[in-house]
Amino acid sequence: MQGTAVNWTREQSQVIESRGKNLLVSAAAGSGKTAVLVERIIRMVTEGENPPGIDELLVMTFTNAAAAEMRERIASAIEQKLKEHPENEHLQMQATLVHHAQITTIDSFCLNVIREHFNQLDLDPSFRIGDEGELLLMRADVMEELLEAFYASGDSRFERFVETFAQGKTDAGIEDYIRQVYDFSQSNPYPEQWIEACRNELADEESGRWMDFLMEDLKRQVMELKDQMEEARDICLEDEFLCAYEPAFSEDVHMLKGLAEAEAFPAFHERLFAAGFGRLATVRSKEADPEKKAYVTGCRNRVKEAVKEMKKMYCFDSVESMFADLCGTREAIGMLLDLAEDFARRFQEKKRDKNLVDFNDLEHEALKVLIRREDGKTVYTDAADELSMQYREVLVDEYQDSNLVQEELLRAVSRERFGQHNVFMVGDVKQSIYRFRLARPELFLEKYTAYPLEPETDGPDQKIELHQNFRSRDTVLMGINDIFYRIMTENMGNIRYTKEAALNPGAVFAEPPAGSHTGGIPELLMVDTGAKALEDLDEDAADYTAKELEAKLIASRIRRLTDPDQGLLVWDKKLSGTGGYRTAQYRDIVILLRSTGEWTETLLQVLMNAGIPAYAESRMGYFNTLEVETVLAMLAVIDNPMQDIPLAAVLRSPVVGMSDKELAGMMAAYRSQADKGQDRGIYAAAMCWEGLKGFFERLERFRLLASYLPIHELIYRLYEETGYYDYVSAMPAGATRRANLDMLVEKAAAYEKTSYKGLFHFIRYIDNLKKYNSDFGEASVVGEEDNTVRIMSIHKSKGLEFPVVFLAGMGKKFNKQDVHGKVLIDPELGIATDYLDVEHRVKTSTLKKNVLRRKMELDSMGEELRVLYVAMTRAKEQLIMTGTDKSLQRTLEKYSQVPLVDGQIPYTILSEAASYLDWILMCTGKTGNGLRILVDEVPLADFIGEELEQQVLKKSAKEQLLKLDLDQTYDAEFAERLGQHLGFAYPHAADVTLHVKMSVSELKKMGQLTDEEEAEQPFAPVLTWTEEDSGADQAAEPEPQSDGATRGTAYHRALELLPFDQIHSQEDVEYWLEQFVAEKQYTQENKNLVDTGMIWEFLQSGMGKRMAKAQAAGMLHKEQQFVMGVPAREVGPVDSGELVVIQGIIDAYFEEDGELVLVDYKTDKTRSSRILLEHYKRQLDYYERALSQMTGKKVREKWIYSLTLQRAIPC
Repeated sequence: MQGTAVNWTREQSQVIESRGKNLLVSAAAGSGKTAVLVERIIRMVTEGENPPGIDELLVMTFTNAAAAEMRERIASAIEQKLKEHPENEHLQMQATLVHHAQITTIDSFCLNVIREHFNQLDLDPSFRIGDEGELLLMRADVMEELLEAFYASGDSRFERFVETFAQGKTDAGIEDYIRQVYDFSQSNPYPEQWIEACRNELADEESGRWMDFLMEDLKRQVMELKDQMEEARDICLEDEFLCAYEPAFSEDVHMLKGLAEAEAFPAFHERLFAAGFGRLATVRSKEADPEKKAYVTGCRNRVKEAVKEMKKMYCFDSVESMFADLCGTREAIGMLLDLAEDFARRFQEKKRDKNLVDFNDLEHEALKVLIRREDGKTVYTDAADELSMQYREVLVDEYQDSNLVQEELLRAVSRERFGQHNVFMVGDVKQSIYRFRLARPELFLEKYTAYPLEPETDGPDQKIELHQNFRSRDTVLMGINDIFYRIMTENMGNIRYTKEAALNPGAVFAEPPAGSHTGGIPELLMVDTGAKALEDLDEDAADYTAKELEAKLIASRIRRLTDPDQGLLVWDKKLSGTGGYRTAQYRDIVILLRSTGEWTETLLQVLMNAGIPAYAESRMGYFNTLEVETVLAMLAVIDNPMQDIPLAAVLRSPVVGMSDKELAGMMAAYRSQADKGQDRGIYAAAMCWEGLKGFFERLERFRLLASYLPIHELIYRLYEETGYYDYVSAMPAGATRRANLDMLVEKAAAYEKTSYKGLFHFIRYIDNLKKYNSDFGEASVVGEEDNTVRIMSIHKSKGLEFPVVFLAGMGKKFNKQDVHGKVLIDPELGIATDYLDVEHRVKTSTLKKNVLRRKMELDSMGEELRVLYVAMTRAKEQLIMTGTDKSLQRTLEKYSQVPLVDGQIPYTILSEAASYLDWILMCTGKTGNGLRILVDEVPLADFIGEELEQQVLKKSAKEQLLKLDLDQTYDAEFAERLGQHLGFAYPHAADVTLHVKMSVSELKKMGQLTDEEEAEQPFAPVLTWTEEDSGADQAAEPEPQSDGATRGTAYHRALELLPFDQIHSQEDVEYWLEQFVAEKQYTQENKNLVDTGMIWEFLQSGMGKRMAKAQAAGMLHKEQQFVMGVPAREVGPVDSGELVVIQGIIDAYFEEDGELVLVDYKTDKTRSSRILLEHYKRQLDYYERALSQMTGKKVREKWIYSLTLQRAIPC
């Protein structure tokens, strides 16, 4: 839509002109939603016989910025109309009223309702909205009071609850669960009723909403699997050789059909438990189509895996046992609900005492003004009726992000109960990306499904689709459509991406100059980070992380796009007044990330090294900037000088300027005299006594100032007297750093307006903001016209557009931490927990928890789909997606045979994706015919070519040096001096080889040397406590040393954590490791390296059973560190009595009959017990000696347990 006169499309005109209906507008990305909404409002207040005044409309948006922009647009349009009709009194009135009209956020509307009806509420009219940090502090205080009260009460239910859900020695886990329940309840119009509904559901755990969801989901999955098997069977019947598979495939279809026909869970459980897959007939003929054969067998394998996963989730025990376990969770959930209810009451009382409200209160208090509940029914108050009559139309922007409370408010102020239909809702459910704020896109979807698109009669409701995109090139849109046709389904994303929902090109771009390069189809650029090309680089050059390689790829493409001669031409509507093409500049480019935290620094550094200016827009990271951390450390030391970590930070900062060496010297010399001698220079050993003396004097003065100065003035004094403000201004990015310090002063001034006072509470205030991720990002010093590449999160980019979009980090795994907690909460299905048998110390997941996990995973995946849609639709001219994979070829092969069913990928397959890259690659295999996206694996040489060239030059120089004649003297004088230096012999050389400390692993390695080698081998320095040696014999499969060490560490950590006496199957091993990952005691990366079958085999062995028995009796000790001194002559070639400290970690030992049994785990890939004994005998001898010294008991047995050999080896 170019030019001054707007040519509205048919659908846009319908939206603008439709009256007297509840109207739902589904506005796709770039469809001109805001322009259409403004035009509708302008025409409403300026056309017709009895037009409403602008003050008779209620326009609600979700952000202050959106409200301000809309008000400005409407005021500008009214002003333009007034210029055309200056005598129109109605327009004159609207020009005055527009600045006071209810064009506002929902929160502001609620605040206005409360202020006008405060007399109906238990509120002082002088109430204020609490500051975010203040409310976090208050919540923390209330939580502490709540738990103290329950601990003091001696309630046995609470004690059992704590024993079940506490993490470690703190109440952090319990506090988190209480907050979660509270927050979920507050997203409901009637929080107390939501909690009560959760409590009532406990009475009948065998039914309810969660069981309905379970059966619906299982039937959906089974029907999809059946459809896939039927398609595979039909393909077999078309091939005379593959038809041998038909009987087995038909049996599979019959089995799946039987599962789908089960009406209740017990019947489904029985059939699923009995479900199995017969063996396929052998098809050896080379004449069988190999592609078809691979496809049908791959399909069957996927179905088998899906059924196996269903059994794991829903058939892990008998139906009776699973329901019994559910009953066993009632008390814990009931206790949690009681705690959340009590927390809500206490928090509300605390806010009333302080005369403040939070944003939840605004909505709920407004509801109390407008609605009252009588016998479970909604009754609208006189205030609600007055507002309904006041507003002739209610317009809601971004309706897809509404929640249940806002929906109730909307009903209360509409005229629907009076038979008039006056609600206008506009949004796009495909862009609903605020699930973490408890938005409910299903509200939009319910109306989207119910409202007719083209009503044949004059019905009360209507839906209009705005599907033309006036932002992007058709090539960009076609690629986006091709992807989402395949992956956005009703079961995955809650809406099917059809032709009606697809993006239709509406933007007009002028014909570019001949031979020029303009935007084309979207690109997916992939890098194989396991590529062999890295082997050609030396260790330093090859040490790239996946992020660095991807950032270098992006930098390389940016240079090409902005090349003055061969770069991308973009359309600039401001050029020459009428628009024109120019070469892309840095400011035309944005790099979008799912989350900026892990990527920003890498991208900024790589782009800077490439000479590309870049700026990261982030809502996070402010508190982690160097300058802010330093000032906060200063404040912490002023509040309490005995805090060693903040003190060390200040001493190392430019404020004092001590070096690490000086700090270490001070610590070593005066560790036990920290409270002595500040007045006599006890720290003189640090060689900066004068600086320290001045610092301590300033510290005392600032401590005095802190007792009466406002915090923001105290911070200003710090800046001035220390010179730190000027110092950071001179650092790189000085303007941003200075702005960050200014922002800290502003935050301190805001804190002073809260109900908390003093430096101690300000530090708590900041700590709570950090703890709950209420960061507000670094100060922005970049303007819209600055020629720099922007880096921002996808959420931050919503509503924006850019000529060139890089969607980076496509290979990053989805964050699924929410589904791994001990307690899961869903607003619809309620609460579920693990079952913990406290008496026997046994913890198991429950059926309901598995159901909630499944729903939360599906909801999360649906959200990720919508986030991907938002990201891809930001691009105007060129969309470039980038991702890395360490085994790219295997991933490509995995997704090469993904089927399409009715034009879409089955959601049972879609739900297996772990990243955006997985989804895109699913679309490129068998399903990729007609996919208008360029998919390219980029060779490393294309973007790290300089490093490769340097390696060639190094290799050439090395070869030239090797060709030199070593017997020829090129400089006689230098040769003589060199000979003198090289011939010098230090008289005490033997003592130099002594190290103060050695690890047992080093002694083991020395023990493997010959006597001759021993005499030449110096002691190596101690690098780590971890003891892992590849120790593989020649017949073993080779393994990189770093991979072997990593794998060994993973097994050792797992065996350290696992409760041997509580494991009765391989599934138990898997379960416990998943729990440790969820509790962040163990990493997912380590879990991926561990074979739970090997661990289970160990636990079934005689040694494993002995250790399990010892653990049950409290006699098993794991990861026992030790330090002992031995004469140097025992461990090396030096005849010296000097003591050498030997340190190490004993994997495990246990006591039997008053004597000790020592066990050392080994993961070496060897096939020989003899080699293990030769390699590790000396190591275990030192373990025996250390253990005897530590315990005073005899070590009766020493064993090596080889996980590879699955054998215990006596030593």
